[in-house]
Amino acid sequence: MSKPVNKEESKNAVISISGMSCNHCAKRVEDILNKIPGVVEAKVSFNEQKAIIKYNPEEVETGKLKDSIRSTGYEVVEL
Repeated sequence: MSKPVNKEESKNAVISISGMSCNHCAKRVEDILNKIPGVVEAKVSFNEQKAIIKYNPEEVETGKLKDSIRSTGYEVVEL
């Protein structure tokens, strides 16, 4: 379980995702992200094809978040 973080310590990441074809896909990615130590909250939108992740940068890096998305079979869109 992640240690509590205050708003000053947490960061937000917005990651574009391709390959999701339904809300179930988005839920699958969201569940994986929310299990990562250091993630405070992750929300994935199928309609917007993106993940919005609040995380503690002392516990997890964005590279780990992206790798976790890729591990579910979807692509991270680098802008």
